Amino acid sequence: MSDKPTSQTTDKTTDKTKGSASSFLNPLLLGALLGFGPAAALGIGRFAYALVLPEMQGALGLSYAQAGLLGSANTLGYLLGALFSHRLLYALGYKRGFYGALLLQSATLLLLALSADLSVLMALRFVQGALGAWVFVGGAALLLGSSERGLVGGLVTGLYFGGVGVGILVSPLATLLPLPWGPTWALLGALSLLLSAVACTPVRYLKEPAPRARGASGSLRPIALLLLAYGLYGAGYIGYMTFVTTGLGVALGPFWVVLGLGASLTGLVWGRWIDRVGGSAGMTHVLLVLALSSAYPLLLAAPWVSAFAFGLSFLGVITAITGVFSKLLPPGAWAGAMGASTAVFAFGQAVGPSLSGLAGDLFGGAAGALGLSTLLLSAALLVAWLQVRYVKA
Repeated sequence: MSDKPTSQTTDKTTDKTKGSASSFLNPLLLGALLGFGPAAALGIGRFAYALVLPEMQGALGLSYAQAGLLGSANTLGYLLGALFSHRLLYALGYKRGFYGALLLQSATLLLLALSADLSVLMALRFVQGALGAWVFVGGAALLLGSSERGLVGGLVTGLYFGGVGVGILVSPLATLLPLPWGPTWALLGALSLLLSAVACTPVRYLKEPAPRARGASGSLRPIALLLLAYGLYGAGYIGYMTFVTTGLGVALGPFWVVLGLGASLTGLVWGRWIDRVGGSAGMTHVLLVLALSSAYPLLLAAPWVSAFAFGLSFLGVITAITGVFSKLLPPGAWAGAMGASTAVFAFGQAVGPSLSGLAGDLFGGAAGALGLSTLLLSAALLVAWLQVRYVKA
């Protein structure tokens, strides 16, 4: 009778050791597979709105301000989701919360196909935003908790965040057929479910992150300036991602593919560079490229350059700030730092689309909307540069 329990215990211990070893030995694979979560929840769930927006504006008669409100509903949900992310994820378990939110956000995309009422659409976009925050924060915390500290570099986190680019890259598949905006959302929901299935493959190798630190050891003071820059970045980049498709002089689908291709290469390009120069300096470099690539004159003169450079860089900011966390903060503060940074980022995103939409209505449509985005990104660059003068990481 004693043999059976001993065998089961040994098997469980072996499986646990095997899972731990695999996650430590293959952090790149772990980051890439988990990255399919943000691919579904952000690459499709959030950013594909820009693909459907021109059709929605035509069919529903949306102004730039109304389109911005729909975008802000999503980012406001993201903000509130981020504020409560770690309390909820800690209570549910990070793995359960991550995968539950991932599947539910796909359901909200399917439901968008069923109503043309603006209030209903705003409610669904709000819910998807909250769920997207739990996916994003939960996946990043699981990645940090499931990898040896010395191996969580810019390349690893870049592969995770670069997963968003995979979602952006495949989302134009839903627009290949000349369908109304409703069925297009349904196809996007189906694509989101497929990507979510891939994100489920490493579940047995994931570890819950370390308990959140309290007191001085968990202070976020070393990254205060970067948090401010991160909020400005959130407000600036989302304006480009929301309204760039309204001012294009080239085909929408190929443009979005080029942008997604650039985003999917974030880890390979910026990840290595950030590992070399440090997160703080790397963030200023990424923001410089991002501000330049968002400029409306560049979009008009060289739209493919704008798409690729912006796509390549906008996720690099997230890679850089996560690199700072792992260098300046103790492991117990990582989850809290992810939550705080995501909340600041989400606040910027919540106001960004409305501000850009208002600027578009007041100052010449796409030129005004994208011009404000460039100004906000330039302000983020200035604040991030100040961090480099005080902290090296």
